[in-house]
Amino acid sequence: MKNEFKSGIFFTAIAQYSTVVVQLILNMVLSRLLTPEQIGIVTTVQVLILFFQLLTGTAIAPAIVQNKELKPEDYGVIFNYTILIGVITSLFFGVVGGFTLSTIFNDPIYIPISWSMSLIILTAAMNQVPNGILSKEKRFKAISLRLAGASIISGVMGITAALMHAGIYSLVITFTMIEAIILVLNLRLVDIKVTRSMHLGPMKKIFSFVKYQTSFLLLNYFYRNFDNLLVSKFFGAKPLGNYSRSYQLLSLPITVFLSVVNPVLQPILAEHEKNVPLIRDTYLKISQILAFIAIPVSVFFSLNAEPIIYLLFGNQWGGAVVPLKFLSLSIWAQMLAQMMPAIWQARNLVRIQSFNGIVSLGTICISIIVGISFGSIDTVAIAVSISYIINFIISGSLLMNRALEGKFRLIVRNLIKPFILGILLYAVLYFTQDFTNILNSFVTLLVRGSIWLALIVVFLYFSGDLKNIKQLVKNNE
Repeated sequence: MKNEFKSGIFFTAIAQYSTVVVQLILNMVLSRLLTPEQIGIVTTVQVLILFFQLLTGTAIAPAIVQNKELKPEDYGVIFNYTILIGVITSLFFGVVGGFTLSTIFNDPIYIPISWSMSLIILTAAMNQVPNGILSKEKRFKAISLRLAGASIISGVMGITAALMHAGIYSLVITFTMIEAIILVLNLRLVDIKVTRSMHLGPMKKIFSFVKYQTSFLLLNYFYRNFDNLLVSKFFGAKPLGNYSRSYQLLSLPITVFLSVVNPVLQPILAEHEKNVPLIRDTYLKISQILAFIAIPVSVFFSLNAEPIIYLLFGNQWGGAVVPLKFLSLSIWAQMLAQMMPAIWQARNLVRIQSFNGIVSLGTICISIIVGISFGSIDTVAIAVSISYIINFIISGSLLMNRALEGKFRLIVRNLIKPFILGILLYAVLYFTQDFTNILNSFVTLLVRGSIWLALIVVFLYFSGDLKNIKQLVKNNE
């Protein structure tokens, strides 16, 4: 398990970091060529696209990983169903989605944008079976190279289109092509037995897992996109563009770390489904390391929202600064909470996970409505940040009690020192802000980042946690 985990982390990190770099460069270029309103339009379509993707079977890949009874011939049958569902759903989205959005927002641009992006639904559906097979076989190197290659190619295509004045369609090209390229590579990497059969046997084997996992993903979708939907409806495309840019930056550190850990956790821990002490210890060890990363990152992003926004996106995105300040305070809670689904899946407790999703939906949606009622995206950001912290406490308690046979205080114990470090960082960086505001955003972030990193290293060294973290990583079996 130790070697598999290290190998998986290594290759997944290569792919995810390549993807993050490409996306960051793409966003930096497009944010200077496109307006907040244009990006807000594409974001609105993306929100609806994500919903339809969930309906086409996003839960199939983890179901394949978890199920021990599937045979090679079953994969071809399931693949046939993903094609059928993908075709029907993408056509439905092209017809109904575009018309609905154009009617709601009184803008015909949503119709061609929706048709253009409907290909994402079909290709994402068709990717589920090969994705599941690759993960189940722990072919992390192949998964990583595939994702990195698709990200780079689609990113280059998007930037090229933007420089050729494709406007809003440069974003559409980027988002559409990445899934299409992954599909082509998947079909070369995975040998799926071709069959005309549509018998229900293979689907029945994964139905229970898919049903509960899909219900959780739908609940997760609503509470993670409810703010975007309401901001778009009540405030318009431009405020949504600013809000989505701030949320996108908030998601960056979460993606950087969790996209490396989560894809590896479930395939490996699924083989130890009944070994609760092993899964609990693994979760606590990894969450402790993540806490020492996530809490300092929350502090840095919150205190440096302005130079980060202006450096990456330019001065026209000033409206995203305040939302990023408040949203960043929840980075640590979101990072630790988003690690939990992999544990639920590894324990094959997706039914309880769905209940957790219902609680999360209620908590976060109520907070968003409160934030909207105060009339600005800034208050929405405050409400969202608070709700994610509350959600982490509720979800962590449920996970420890129902899946890991432990108490929430075990998680709290892991957070004491990281929070002390976070308070120290906040105090030092806050009171030195005026002295470190030098020349331009880049130099300012460089100086503040150096102080931030030095304080972290010194704290971890003198507290003994640097040595402990190294030992945890070394001995993680």
